[in-house]
Amino acid sequence: MTDHPTLGDIVRARQRLGDHLRPTPLEDAADLGAGTFLKLENANRTHSFKIRGALNAMLSLDEKALARGIVAASSGNFAMAVAYAARLCGASAQILMPVTTPKKKVSGVRRYGAGAAEAVLFGDNFDQAEAEALRRARGGLTWLSPYNDRRVIAGAGTIGVEITSELPRVERVLVPVGGGGLISGVATALKELNPAVEVIGVSAESTPAMFNVFHDSDRPQVWDTLAEALSGDIEPGSMTVPICRRYLDDVVLVAEDQIASAMRFLVDVQGCVVEGGGAVGVAALLQGKVPRDGKTTAVVVSGGNVDGETLRRVLQLPEGA
Repeated sequence: MTDHPTLGDIVRARQRLGDHLRPTPLEDAADLGAGTFLKLENANRTHSFKIRGALNAMLSLDEKALARGIVAASSGNFAMAVAYAARLCGASAQILMPVTTPKKKVSGVRRYGAGAAEAVLFGDNFDQAEAEALRRARGGLTWLSPYNDRRVIAGAGTIGVEITSELPRVERVLVPVGGGGLISGVATALKELNPAVEVIGVSAESTPAMFNVFHDSDRPQVWDTLAEALSGDIEPGSMTVPICRRYLDDVVLVAEDQIASAMRFLVDVQGCVVEGGGAVGVAALLQGKVPRDGKTTAVVVSGGNVDGETLRRVLQLPEGA
């Protein structure tokens, strides 16, 4: 068995998750160009794609690993997914979150975990929270990476299978990319099912980790970003790096104001509340970073957990609105 998830792993993950999660909507988005569709992971459980990987990983653990308790690090969406999965699987979880994490995501851990999960605020950014989580894992807890785990990646890959099943003529798929867990799974599924499909990663200029890897660049990380779910460096030796190098056709970046415009577009035109990290693919199309050339295109909208204060600022609403 390879370290990297296979199409078989992804198919088995889809079967494993079938009793718990329904396929998410694939919605027409003609205003972004003819033949464009949005894969709405903001409509998933915990309002993010992260539930796919967290739940697949948790359902794959043996009783001893579950009994030791889970430890994870997250800027929000993976935290809520782990909390939900821990409750479902009868496990306990400690989830390390940066102190800057939006309040909505911290309260979401407590709500979805219902006593099974503890939100531990630690550090000023994801990298610091992850370092503390890894330290606790060395003490005996079962570590669950948000991206560098074949079970997590396989769970995310079920999105690619769903897109191919519902849109067999798909020619291009845009996927948000941070550490690469989402796009590694989606790209593996898509390319193994149809090597001709173009897979493009999209991230914020502020969160260029995978862009730097793919383009041999050294753009700096900026922590203050609308795409906080995509922030952080990539763990040394992460399996996502060779997967992305093998399967991705490109990685492009969008600016903060372009992400905000995409979030407004999604509210005004599509009627969807989407967080910054989930809107980057739409931003890439709106800004011409990826051409609107008539290719049948699916855009993965990865999550909708944006806190009220950020949403009011992006929508340019008056104070108290």
